[in-house]
Formats: sequence, C-alpha cells, structure tokens
Amino acid sequence: MRSLSVLILFLAFAAFPASDEGSIEVSGESIEVMVERIYSPGADYPRSALRKGTEGFVVVEFDVSPDGEVVDPYVVDTDQPGSFERSVMRTIRRWAYEPYVHNGVPVTVNDVKARFTFKLTN
Repeated sequence: MRSLSVLILFLAFAAFPASDEGSIEVSGESIEVMVERIYSPGADYPRSALRKGTEGFVVVEFDVSPDGEVVDPYVVDTDQPGSFERSVMRTIRRWAYEPYVHNGVPVTVNDVKARFTFKLTN
C-alpha cells in the first residue's frame, strides 16, 4: 500500500504542466527565462530506499536544447547521497520542454534546475 501511495503521488505531479527557470545569453548578457515542461514523469522510488524507509531530495541542473531536450544533467544537491541520484538521472533525461524561442529562433536555455522530493506516505 505504501508504494502505491508513492506511485500515485508521482503520477499526480507528472500530469500537470510546470515551468522551470533558466537563462539565455543575449549579446553577452544573461537573461532569466521560464521554460515549460511538456513531459515530466516522476522518478521511481528506489526499492532499497523503500525498504529502509529513506526519504530525501535531489536537485539537478541541466540545459534545455533548442529542440526541448534535457542536456548535460548533473546533481547539485542531495540530502541522501547514493540513495536517489540514479533514479533521478534516468528520469530527467526523459523530460521534454517546449523549445524556448527568442526573436523567432529556438535557443538553448542554460542552468535550469529541478528538485525531486522522495517522501513516503502512510
């Protein structure tokens, strides 16, 4: 029952579109922009963390390509090293964004961050 509750929680978050902040370079100047997620499934709760009752979070940073793909993701913060990073990295590579268009041209959005929270429900 516990894992079913966790699964439902992650599916609920995946169903709603969200936006994430990043930046683009224009004439040597960094401009903050929002990119809209069009596909963002939740990360699977690792079985070992479920068995141990471990909760935690992972923050990843990445770029969004002109095609809307996640590029070069890496972990910038976690409170449970070794517990959730692999699941998050598998998931984040599947995310897709609406390409960000500046002056009619799709551009790369840099330094986008996303936080994954792993919390057990009773």
